[in-house]
Amino acid sequence: MDWELAITRHRDALLRMLAALLVMAGDGAGVPRHVYEAVLRVLRPAESAFRRLIVIYMQVRGVKARYVPRAASAVPVKVPRGAGAPVPSFALFDPRKRVGFQRLKHPAGIGPRIWEPGMDYPVFETKTVPLPDDPVDAARLYRRLLALQNALGDVPKQARRLARVQAKREAARGESGKYIRAIRPGRPPGHRARWTHPVDDVLRESHALALYLLHPPDT
Repeated sequence: MDWELAITRHRDALLRMLAALLVMAGDGAGVPRHVYEAVLRVLRPAESAFRRLIVIYMQVRGVKARYVPRAASAVPVKVPRGAGAPVPSFALFDPRKRVGFQRLKHPAGIGPRIWEPGMDYPVFETKTVPLPDDPVDAARLYRRLLALQNALGDVPKQARRLARVQAKREAARGESGKYIRAIRPGRPPGHRARWTHPVDDVLRESHALALYLLHPPDT
């Protein structure tokens, strides 16, 4: 198995998809709702696929790190936001699965009944149904796109970042019990059982390769 070729091929595919997403998102201001949702449907599995490419790179190259505690700074660091703010770091870990009961949602169109003294009948407060062309603030989505773009440009750097974070979590695991792996158990975020976009193939293949390296079959 040519692991380097697999990483390069999937990374190049993600870069092509990301270029299209950046064009769709524009500058992130006033994006139509249907465009926002279309970008998010591709971005989520693309992020998951790249996390797995980072894990593959770490395993193939043997990237490791040793955690060295640093002295805490007495001066709090303020992170600027808004225009001119630095691009955020790429999220190296899959979001955890939510466990528990979900809050029930009211059906769209009918809101709570309002009944005050002096009224003969209750008044139903109607809800506004969002339309596909309604403008949506996509600033956070746009910054996620930029974070992925920066990370795709330097896979070795992301592998070193992940190795340091995992070493830190491994050192504190006995106290906090936090997970230390970037890939969560089960299906990856953005997984779809039915193929709808080329990113689905990239995620499926990268996930299978990462699991193969993390849990090689017995021979």
